[in-house]
Amino acid sequence: MNRIRNKRFKISFCTVCMNRLHHLKITLPQNIKDNIDYENIEFVVLNYNSIDGLDEWIKSEMKDFLDNGILKYYYSKEPENFRMSHSKNVVAKLSTGDIICNIDADNFTGIGFAEYVNISFMNNKNIYLGVDKDTRRDCYGRISVERKDFFSVRGYDEKMNGYGFDDYDLCNRLQLLGRKTYFVKDKKFLQALPHTDEERIENEYNSKEIEFIYIKFINHSISELLYLFKNKKCYLGKIVLNSTYNSGSINNLFTDNSSFEFPTSLYGDKWNIGSWKNIKNGIEFTTRNSKVVIKDSNQIDQLTNYSPDLKKFYPIVEKKMFKDKVLFFSQSSNRLIMEKNLKEKRVSVNDDSFGKIELI
Repeated sequence: MNRIRNKRFKISFCTVCMNRLHHLKITLPQNIKDNIDYENIEFVVLNYNSIDGLDEWIKSEMKDFLDNGILKYYYSKEPENFRMSHSKNVVAKLSTGDIICNIDADNFTGIGFAEYVNISFMNNKNIYLGVDKDTRRDCYGRISVERKDFFSVRGYDEKMNGYGFDDYDLCNRLQLLGRKTYFVKDKKFLQALPHTDEERIENEYNSKEIEFIYIKFINHSISELLYLFKNKKCYLGKIVLNSTYNSGSINNLFTDNSSFEFPTSLYGDKWNIGSWKNIKNGIEFTTRNSKVVIKDSNQIDQLTNYSPDLKKFYPIVEKKMFKDKVLFFSQSSNRLIMEKNLKEKRVSVNDDSFGKIELI
């Protein structure tokens, strides 16, 4: 044990913040306090064009930690939207530690987490630290990885622009690299501030740029979704409720099948992509194999043979349902990238310029 305690990996706790100062005010001072006795540590905070007073707060309230070097702070005004994978790559490249650990702005590390990370990597070779998704969802992004391994896989896949599956994908590729998962199980290290899914995605491109969402109910398990973006691009696809899909008969219509890893999925793992425009008394969208008019009355005129049961779309206007479907779009799109990487056994992603950004 003396040999272990005499070894001190340099650990970088990396946090990205875009308009989440209300979380960081609570977590960052506490996390520093809970780990300041670990002498070889740095907290790296990236201000990802936050407009909520983060810059002023860091420079005034956290000045002592900036001055003594425990806290490293970087600021970019470049990003227009929050990009999870890109921002995590940026902050990781700005760090200098032997171990890179992502700490989301809403996460508490717990007392002595740095020491726990150090001992874990001393006692176990060829690992990364992760969190079982069934243990604490809000802490699933808490991934600790050796610096050399992070750069071997070239970090998070920057093709993923929305929320979700960036962490799954990184873990998959670390495993393809030959690294084993070592789970953080002690709940004292797995605490987080509660918040809604709406807050998770409010600064992302999809949340800002999806102008309208329409839904057509096909049956108890499948609905068709139409996403209309402000740039006049549209996406058409079917959302599947996995728990009741292929239920077989009316007797087990509402029987929950818990064998699915995810509650919903994109039917056929494919979006039908096209464009849309405003027309008199409604809108018209055109995809690869269809042209459809949605009138103000929400009735559908089928102009070409796309789907024989395509009858009626309804606009989603209820706020929570709208945000839920935005989240589904982001997650399903990212999941397709993750599954392709896994199928192709891709260990590394991105090009050598990953994590590029202009700092001020």
